[in-house]
Order: sequence, then C-alpha cells, then structure tokens
Amino acid sequence: MFKTRGKLVVGGIILLAMLALPMGILAAGGYEQYIERAWTTASDYTGVTYKHRSEFEERTLIKGIDVSWWQGVKPNGQGGKESTISSLDWEKIHDAGIDFTIVRVGSRDTADGSIYEDTCANAHIQGALENDINVGLYIFSQALNKKEAQEEAKFVLKLMDKYGWDVTMPIVMDREAGSYKRLTAGKLTKQQETAVCNAFADVISDEGYTPMIYASAYWMVHYMDTQSLRKNGCKLWLARYNDTTDTPVSNLTYEQLAQIDYDFWQYSSTGRVDGYSGNLDLDFWYMDTDIKPKKPEMLDNTAKSVTIGWDGQSDVHFYRLYRYDDEAGKYKKVLDTDDWECTDVNLQPGETYQYKLRGYRTVGGVEYPGKYSKVITAVTAPAKVSGLRTDSVAGKKIALSWDEVYAADGYRIYRYDEDAEKFVKHADIKDGSTSCVVEGLEKTAALYGFRVKAYRLFEGTKYFGKQSEEYWEMTAPAQVKNLSAAPESAYTMKLSWKKAGRASGYQICRLNKETGEYETIASLDDNKIVSYTDSGLVGATEYSYQVRALLNYGEEVYSGKFSQTASSTTLPAVVKNLKATGKSEAVALKWAKNKRADGYEIYRLDKKTGEFAGIAVLEDREILSYTDDGLTAGTAYTYRMRAYKEYNGKRYYGEFSTEVKAKAK
Repeated sequence: MFKTRGKLVVGGIILLAMLALPMGILAAGGYEQYIERAWTTASDYTGVTYKHRSEFEERTLIKGIDVSWWQGVKPNGQGGKESTISSLDWEKIHDAGIDFTIVRVGSRDTADGSIYEDTCANAHIQGALENDINVGLYIFSQALNKKEAQEEAKFVLKLMDKYGWDVTMPIVMDREAGSYKRLTAGKLTKQQETAVCNAFADVISDEGYTPMIYASAYWMVHYMDTQSLRKNGCKLWLARYNDTTDTPVSNLTYEQLAQIDYDFWQYSSTGRVDGYSGNLDLDFWYMDTDIKPKKPEMLDNTAKSVTIGWDGQSDVHFYRLYRYDDEAGKYKKVLDTDDWECTDVNLQPGETYQYKLRGYRTVGGVEYPGKYSKVITAVTAPAKVSGLRTDSVAGKKIALSWDEVYAADGYRIYRYDEDAEKFVKHADIKDGSTSCVVEGLEKTAALYGFRVKAYRLFEGTKYFGKQSEEYWEMTAPAQVKNLSAAPESAYTMKLSWKKAGRASGYQICRLNKETGEYETIASLDDNKIVSYTDSGLVGATEYSYQVRALLNYGEEVYSGKFSQTASSTTLPAVVKNLKATGKSEAVALKWAKNKRADGYEIYRLDKKTGEFAGIAVLEDREILSYTDDGLTAGTAYTYRMRAYKEYNGKRYYGEFSTEVKAKAK
C-alpha cells in the first residue's frame, strides 16, 4: 500500500507529519474534546503512543500487518516483485503480538489495466495460517466502473478457490490513486467511486465474505460516500500515518474525519516487528465484540431434534449453541458451527427446550466471544403414532382409534388417494381425541388405507411427528335392500332380497319376541343366493326378519348394515277332526278349535260343477260347529273347511281340511 516513508500520500498531495503543523489550523472544541476522551496504547513496533476514539474503548484492539510481494524473495535470493518466498518468520511475527495479516493477492496495472497475481501471496498466507495468524486479502484496485470492480472481486475469489485459502478476515478493495495512476486519470465523481466500491462489495458479500474498502482519509472524505458503503455491509480500512486518525489538516476538518466510521486503521508503514528485518505496514483492528446473533428462531424440528437458525455475520468465525440444563440450573454448550443454522439432536419427543447463541471470533488462536442472543424457545415434535386400529365399520364409514401420544395437541388423519398414489390429508382432530370416524367414503366393501400424525402447536404453527405405519381397513358391504317375507305354509316363511354387490354371503336373523333381540338363524356363503325359507314355525304366527351382507377379507368378516325389517304371518294350521252328521234336511259339522286362527270358511261340493263353493264364513275361532240346512233329504253332501288369519289388512288362509260326507235325512 502506501510506501512513502514519513509521509502520507492523499490525492497526490504529500502531507507532513502533524507535529509540524501550527495549532492555529486545528478545529476548536470538537477535536479538543476528542483528545481528552481518547484512550491510548503504546506501540512496541514504532515507539509511538496512539490515541484511539473513545467509542472504540469497549472494543478489543487487535494488532496486525499487511504484506505483499515486497516482503518476499525469489528463489535466487532477490526480493520484491514476482517473489514467491515469504521473507517473514511468521512464528516470530505471531509471538511478537501480531494476530492478523491482510495479504495482497493481486493488482490491476496502473497503465494498461490488466490484472495480475501477487506471486508471494500464497507463501505469506500459508505461513500465517500455520502460526494461528488470521488472514484477510486485498487487491490493489484501479477499477473505473462497476464491471471492472466486479472483475477484481471475482479475480480474488478465483484465487481463493485455486489455493483453498482459509480467509476469516475481510476481503479488501485497495483504492489508491497518485498523480500518474489510472484511477486518477479516470476522474470519477464521488457517486461513481461509491458505486464502484459497492459493486466490488456486492460480489464479495454474495459469496459469504466480508467486504472492506481501503483508502486514505482524504479519499474517503472527498471521493466516497462512506455511509452508503457501511449500509451495504462494507467495512472501512482507514490509512492515516499519525498518532490519531482525526487530527485535522488544511483540507480535512475534524468534523469530516469524525464522520469516517472505520473498523481498521493502518497507522504506520515503518513498523519494526521481530521476525522481519525491514519496515512493515502496521494496522489496528477495533474488533467489535458487542455482537450477537440476530433473529434467532426455531426453523424446524423432529421428535428427536431441533433446528435453530439466525441472521449471522460474515465476520463471525463460528457460533456456539447453548441449551438450558434443568438439573444443572444453567446453560450448557451443545455444539459449535460455522453455519447460520444448526441442529441439536438426541432430544426427547414432545418437550420444550431453551437455547442461547453466541458468536465467536478466533483471532491469533484466541477465541473472542460476542454477546448472547435472546433466549430461543423450541419444541420437539410429538412421537410417532402407534396402535392404529379399527373400532367399527359401518357402510361407508370407518371408526379408527390409536394410542395417545405425549404432548400432542391434535392429530392429522391421512387417507390413501388412488389417483394421486399417495396418502393425503383427510382431517385434523383438534381436541386431542385419539379417535376419528372417517365418513363419506366412496364405496362399500372397498379397501381404504390410513395413516395418522400427532402434532404440537407452537407459536401458531403445527409441528408434526412421524406418520404411523400404514393401516388398511375394508368398508362394510352395502345394506341389503328389498327384503320381503311371505308365508309358504303354516310352518314355513320364504324370505327374498336384492343381491348386494361385493358381498361374500348373507346373515339371516329372526326376532326372538321373548328377548327382543334378533338371532341368527342362517348364514349363506354365496352372495348369489338371494332367498331363504325359514321352517319349523308355528302356524298363524307373526315373524320378523332382518338380513345383512357379509364380506370375508383375510381373517376378518365384515358385516353390512341390517336391512329394513320384513314381517309376516305364517298360514293357519289345518283344521282338524272335522266331522259331518246327517240331520232332517240338514248336515251338522263339528271340528277341533284352531287356537291361532281368527275364523273359518266352510265349503260344500257342487256336484254339477265338481268344485267346492263357500257356504259360510265364521269370524270367531271359538265357533266350532255349523249346520248346513235346507238340503234335500236322502242326498249325500261333501264338505271341507279352512282356518284364516287377519294380518295387516290381509287374510291369510290355511290349507283345507280333509273332506267329510253325510246324507241329509
């Protein structure tokens, strides 16, 4: 950088040491107060005591140097340009108190604008890193526009990839312009110069590194909008060879100098450090340890892990995550990371955890901690749901239940979608219940797949545990329809119904009037059989029936909904002991009582037609005799009769009795 010994080159003007300036040109008031508040350090490398801004007193002062091939030698022993061997004994340099170095890695030619590599950069960097000295990089810049600034930034990044340098300090754009340099001839405005610097910084920031601009105080005041650079995340490296940075001169007032919010100060080019025989550029770094991770929050979780993320700073070397330990009553270290998020593992499901973060810089082999972040509350997701089972199946609905999961606020039910070929959300159970009735299924006697996840509510977000294992269940067969019951005799009833699709068979049930329950009387294992005759019944008696479809799947038998009830009465029994006795111009009939009939019909044979015709209806089963009179004496007559039962407005008849004959007298 600046190589003029004992002088400071600013904008082509050589300024003599401030001690030679008359006090009359010093700004009154502000500068005097600045000097009064300043804190001081004595340098072992220059023998000078330096005054530092009071606002830097809370920061950590780190000592460093910046080097280039001018501190190197060629293999033949010659030094300077195109050297490849570092002339510095980096171990002694570090022992002398130097904890960082900023190494020139390239330059843009001041005449033709070409960019070339500093051939000694890698030797310097490797030597520094091997001795716990932190490394930053700089390029001597002569960029006249944004495109060239971006080119310079990419040149540095390409060298970093080439050599694999571990860079933990800023990457710097060195803006110097003397009387015969390309940048001076460019005559950039303040706006243009600022835009060039921001273009360089953007490329560096996008790659996750900290950009920094190096320039003299004169250049920063008159050719840069330093506030714009700071807002763009760019640090400032001020070159001013003096015992203070804010001593005013004829073309720089104290007020102007005080506006430069720098982070690094190159305070001498004639330093003497053990480990190198010549002069070195010396630098102060006012390292801000008043830093803390911003916007820390839980990004994700599982049942056994929590992922924490935050807005990090590119100049923080690593972050340390702490978790509160209830037993110890304090926060304990969990892990270190150089990323801006991390995952704490081996946690317990459904628990709440408290975390803090802290950024660290490792400089010169020493860890410097920043401030703790705010406390982060995080939760693990609930455990995996287990015990998914069926409570009941009816028609197009399936009732499911599962084992309760610790700390679950609710559960989400997933159903397999055949079209999508995956499980999709069906419903959320918000009250913490461990059961759900899945209704509105499309098909009866069809197979459906389910999964369940437990979730936990945290700050308005649902955090889910793992899905349960797949669980498959069959819906019940369709309800049997059009069931009818019709008597076939006094002892049999015929049932019939409409075929149920996808059934394996049917269950037939009859009402037991004593218990009030329907009892199974038959099971059919063929769904094509849609009728059944119930036998062994009692005549003239009402019977009620229900039928439901059955479906065999695996070892399970699924039952459909029972049909509507079908009821009817059996026919009355045959009238017994019918007898005929001849009377004067009449025949007297007698028979045994039919206890369940409602009445009787009596028929007499018509000899002309050869058919029986009804001659009487007796509407009382207690009447057990009848006299057929007005007959022709000496003529034989043939009779038969049957009982009847009134049921739902219809008369049901039993079979005819045996025929009997008698002759009228």
